[in-house]
This record gives sequence, structure tokens and C-alpha cells, in this order.
Amino acid sequence: LMNLGILDAPFTYIPSTTSVGSCFKFEPEEGVIEPAGTQAVQISFHTTVLGSFEEEFQFSVAGSPMPAILTIKGSVTVPSLEFDVDEINFGEISFGFPHTQCCRLTNTSPVPVTFQLRMSDDGTQPAVDSLDQIRKEGDPSWEKGIHFYLEPKEFTMNPSQGTILPQEHQDIEVTLCSNTVMDFYRRMLVDLEGFGQGVAALVITARCLVPELRVYPEILLYDECQLNVPYERKFLIANDTDFPGCYGLIPQERKDDSPVFYSSPKPCGIVQPYSTAEIPVIIEVQTLDKHCTNVL
Repeated sequence: LMNLGILDAPFTYIPSTTSVGSCFKFEPEEGVIEPAGTQAVQISFHTTVLGSFEEEFQFSVAGSPMPAILTIKGSVTVPSLEFDVDEINFGEISFGFPHTQCCRLTNTSPVPVTFQLRMSDDGTQPAVDSLDQIRKEGDPSWEKGIHFYLEPKEFTMNPSQGTILPQEHQDIEVTLCSNTVMDFYRRMLVDLEGFGQGVAALVITARCLVPELRVYPEILLYDECQLNVPYERKFLIANDTDFPGCYGLIPQERKDDSPVFYSSPKPCGIVQPYSTAEIPVIIEVQTLDKHCTNVL
């Protein structure tokens, strides 16, 4: 504001009554300008209304019949974000084994954006990784399956939030650890702070399956055994599929009349594709006779 007169000029900002005009702030809103003097006014603008605008702002001057008028024009647009791929397809994956793919999110707008990623229809309870599962010897989940009090959170994004400068990008790792045998069709959504939710999305597809593992030999012969003396034999678990598999021997429910006790020093493990795992089984015969015991 400039005072072109020869007297002091007290001024006051007249608040705008329009929806866009009310989003502008002026500092200071009032004051006195000396003759031939100037007053710098800071203008702040924050709006969620999209589109072009043209607003007039008035400053009344004491003793003047006409206000000083400032016209501001502009356009409000949503920041533009783009993924470098249309879809992430994990293909066929094995139950409980994490798989990671990458994508790039680019900020093509002239302003920095603060983003947060989320997956549609994903759960909240952390999924179980096979590497963690094989450490749980004797866990009921080996026999009854993994129990979730809530739906499993099977997707993780790294980073899941951050700020991208104009014309810059952020590389993102998307990891799927499926605890559900199903076909996945999800959308990774981008929420922008101060602008809205789901302003960009990326399709995520996958098929989760459990590989079929074979046991051989199907019968372990221990021949003649003495009572309460441990004897060890080994069998193999074969994986003839393209996918890694996870196995676990179910602990024996020993009873007073169990004729044979059995256990394994290596009851849990992972069998890689087209490979075998060797499982030792130790038995202790409790009663005289010929016995046949199922190891699960």
C-alpha cells in the first residue's frame, strides 16, 4: 500500500464475504501510512475449493470516499501424481512367504506434496511369516491353522508416507506376505495431506497357493528295539513345485498307554523348490509288542 497524499492515511482491511475471498489472510489488516510512505502487506491463501477465481479486496482509507482495491486472480488445482506402472502383478506366490516388488511415485505438480499410502481391503493384524512360523515348535497353528482375531495385514509399503518435492519421485517397495489362499485384486491408494484421499491408485494382483509336499519313505522301519532306548531314523520331505513350502511335525500327545513315544530334534523347516529336507525321528518303545504309530 502506498500513500500518495500529503496527510497520514489510516487504513483498514474490509473482510471479504465470498467463499474463496474468506480463504485469504492479510497482515497487517490495519495501520497508518505516512505521506509518501509505503506499507508491505503479507498475503496468505489456503483453500480446498478447486477451480479458477478472481477476487477483489478492499482497504478503506479514513477520509477517502473510495477504498483502495486489490484484484487477485488464480486457479486452484489438485496436485498431480503418477505411478510408473499401471499394475503390480505378483503372479503365483507361496503361502506365508514374503514377496516384494517396486514402483515409483512421481510428483508432476509444481508444489510439494505430503502423501500416505494404504491398501484397500487389507487387515490390521500382522501376517505370519514362514520364517517366524518354523520357530513356533508345538504351536497349535500347525494342526489347526493360523488363527487371526482380526483380518491379517498382508501388505506393507516402504516408505508408506513422506513428502515429494515438485518434479521429484519416491521409489516404493510393496511386500505381500499372504496368509490367505485366494486370488488378490487390491488397490494401493494415495492420500494427500490437505487435498483428499485416493487421489491416485495402483492395482495389485496375486494368487496365493500352498505347494504340495511329499513324504518318503512313507514307512520308517526301526526293526527290533529295546524298551526306553532312543532310536533314530530319518525320512525326507520332497518339494517338486516351483514354490517354497513350510512344514512342521505335530507334537505327539503322549498318554500313559502310548506304546511308542516319538519326537524330532528338527520338527519344523522350509523346503525350497525342487529340493528335499531330511527329518530325523527319534522313538522310544514303551511296551513289548509289534507297534505301528502315525507321525503327523
